[in-house]
Amino acid sequence: MSVSCDARFFPAELKASAETLAKPAAEALYAIRDGSCAGGEWTGWFDWPRKSGERLAADIKEYIGKLDVYYDLVLVIGIGGSYLGTRAVSEALSHSYGIALGKAGRHARRPAIVYAGHHLSEAGLVELLDLLEERQPIVNVISKSGTTTEPAVAFRVVRHYMEKRFGKAESSRRIIATTDKSKGALRRLAEEAHYKTFDVPDDVGGRFSVLTAVGLVPLALATLDIERLVSGADEIFRALREGDPGDHPALRYAALRTAAYRSGKKIELLATGEPRLQYLIEWWKQLFGESEGKDGKGLFTAGLNYTTDLHSLGQYVQDGERILLETFLEVEQPGGEGGAGVERRIRVPHLQGDADGLGYLEQRFLGEVNAAALLGTRLAHADGGVPCLQLGVPRLDERTIGQLIAFFETACGVSGALLGVNPYDQPGVEAYKKNLFGLLGKPGFEDLGATLRRRL
Repeated sequence: MSVSCDARFFPAELKASAETLAKPAAEALYAIRDGSCAGGEWTGWFDWPRKSGERLAADIKEYIGKLDVYYDLVLVIGIGGSYLGTRAVSEALSHSYGIALGKAGRHARRPAIVYAGHHLSEAGLVELLDLLEERQPIVNVISKSGTTTEPAVAFRVVRHYMEKRFGKAESSRRIIATTDKSKGALRRLAEEAHYKTFDVPDDVGGRFSVLTAVGLVPLALATLDIERLVSGADEIFRALREGDPGDHPALRYAALRTAAYRSGKKIELLATGEPRLQYLIEWWKQLFGESEGKDGKGLFTAGLNYTTDLHSLGQYVQDGERILLETFLEVEQPGGEGGAGVERRIRVPHLQGDADGLGYLEQRFLGEVNAAALLGTRLAHADGGVPCLQLGVPRLDERTIGQLIAFFETACGVSGALLGVNPYDQPGVEAYKKNLFGLLGKPGFEDLGATLRRRL
């Protein structure tokens, strides 16, 4: 079982161009494997399951099994890679309405996960505190430094709330910090407050960190099977580390998107027909956008959810400027699970008189209708001049999500190498932070603040 890459609706000339990139792509993979690539000190994500992930998953499960506090809500505080990977996995594998179904019933099988620290909305944090008041929360704050503005502000507010509600001793048992193993503001605070801590690896950047404690701790708190997640990723990494990768789908995807970019395409759309994959797309957007968007280069990454977006942006994709590459992420068996893990399906029911004109769909599974809509869309967009790829997995579970994570991480590292950039730094992210510090009067940024205010 693995991720497939289908290029049937990709122009022949671009496929031919991609074939010339097969050798450079393989060389890029070898450089990632031995750490000799640009940014090689940050390639600890490759083969992470075998090196550390399997042992870490077992340790996390053992810790959670011994937790002596009751909780029915997991609050993750983090931004970027500190929360997006967790959210991608959780929302792909959890009931979409789980938090609204209440604490009882057959669908309330795991605590809900909610998020803070990824924005500075005052209204959003006020509403989060309302939710915490109705639940028994456990908090996982994730930050390597502890000083990133958005999560640091959110954690200060949440910590104050937790200590006021539960007291300092009980709060210290309900707060888990994932941070640098030896230094930083959050590490010092965690040691002073006696929080349980897990380490952010020194050689894994945030957007590549979902299979480390950054993602595994909150996912395990929500009772997702992190061992299967790690095992699924290892299946991809194992195939990439043992012998010649040949035409591995991850390298093929990297070569095809690079060929499209070199032909003048500027935007890659990742489209899906499964709303539960929305945050996997958000994680993908950060992974590729932050890794490749530098030195005036790179595909701009954007996401679409079909068929919803066919009734809005679909017009542009079909007939707009031909700067687009479109990748479809499809699931062969997308049906949800009912009680005892039994898959549930929905057929289009019979309607007497066929007033809505849908008689031709009667007794077909809705998934079949959705698949036809996606195939029809891919055909239409390819006919309209958009190179189209299809990535596919057989179903949505921890194993296949783990495979997708390893697949995209590898493809991103290889794509960055083919582009000629260091995929593991993000120098442009600091620009807005300096302006923020200046405008708010952070010590050491007063002169910048004065300069910015003169421009307003």
